[in-house]
Amino acid sequence: MIRKIIGTLSTRIVSSFILMIIVLVNARYLGAAKVGTISLTVLSITIVQLATNFIGGASIVYLLPRHDMFRLLFPSWIWTCIASAGLTWILWFFMLTPQGMSLHVLLLSLLLSFGTSNLMVLMGEERIRAFNIINLLQLAGLFLSLLCFIFILRIREVSSYIWSLYISYTLAYLISLFLIRKGFRKLNFSISKNILKEIFRYGAVLQLGNVFQFFNYRLSYYLVEFFIGRAALGVYTTGVQLSESIWMISKSIHLVQYSRIANVRDDRYAARLTLNLLKVSFVFSLISFIILYAIIVIFFSFIFKPEFSAIKIIILMLSAGILTFSVSVILSPYFAGSGKPAINAWTNATGLVFTLLTSLWFIPHMGLTGAALSASISYTAATLYQLIVFKRVSGFKARDLLIRSEDIKKFKDKVWRNRISGNHFHN
Repeated sequence: MIRKIIGTLSTRIVSSFILMIIVLVNARYLGAAKVGTISLTVLSITIVQLATNFIGGASIVYLLPRHDMFRLLFPSWIWTCIASAGLTWILWFFMLTPQGMSLHVLLLSLLLSFGTSNLMVLMGEERIRAFNIINLLQLAGLFLSLLCFIFILRIREVSSYIWSLYISYTLAYLISLFLIRKGFRKLNFSISKNILKEIFRYGAVLQLGNVFQFFNYRLSYYLVEFFIGRAALGVYTTGVQLSESIWMISKSIHLVQYSRIANVRDDRYAARLTLNLLKVSFVFSLISFIILYAIIVIFFSFIFKPEFSAIKIIILMLSAGILTFSVSVILSPYFAGSGKPAINAWTNATGLVFTLLTSLWFIPHMGLTGAALSASISYTAATLYQLIVFKRVSGFKARDLLIRSEDIKKFKDKVWRNRISGNHFHN
């Protein structure tokens, strides 16, 4: 397992580096206002995908070992088309999508949702390497397309990013479809009521948690634009994206961990594995944040225009929440993979409550600093709730969360043994 984590982490490091360059290129050549428009458009796509994943999405990972692939995918395709059209219209009606972007939101949402379903199949089959490669190729496609539009065609508009998304999403969809083609040998277009009920029962609870998480993450985007303006939103989202790049470590672990727990079905093993990975995630996330912030402080004037001067304080105010939430990212697959997704939903609901309680006062009175502080408080509160539940469910003591010398020695020994023999990381 540790080999898969290292492979995933290596891919995520490259991906985060590419994503960071994309963020910096957008900031420097498109400007804060256009970055704000891009952020709102991507936000709309994400909202639509939240709806499409109520039938399908991550629930495919949990259900795939128990059911035929096509019988899971077929109802998710139908639901994707219905939900994408409905949510896109709702966002347009309430003017939550930037003007002229609704059709793009619909088409990009369909591409992304279909591609995501294929990726969930790969994860459910524990084909982690293929999953990682496709994600990397998708980001590389976005990066190269964007560079072509901005530096070769010299189109420095929001459209450059939008058409780059079309290219990258299409690339990921076609490659992932090719890799799961064997699952289409037996096509059964009938929809089983029992399977559909199971998909919706598990997927709805899991996705409800994702909805809470999304608004916990991104509600501040709408509030920043409303209270401060589109350009300020561009500055804020740039700071958030750079800060969240720290989660590449915890999300790399999360990916392999969730796939393993969903297939193993051993609560004691899942709890011990989660506790060990939780400590690894926090330590390496802390180191990564220190490096990131040092780079930004030292090279700030070479990277950003003066209009992005607030980024340093935004990242600093986000730091506690970002680091704390790296723990939550590891706890979530324990509950989801063990068939307890409702706990994750309550965790994200807790964070959303704190977001609402703090951001509605902090943002109007403290500006971008208040938005970052609100997010940090919310992430911390959600993680504390999840830790309390994990302690109660797993039976571990609070002191077990401390990093001890034997933990470091055990981790080093396992890494060394894995390099020599390829053994899995069990405890």
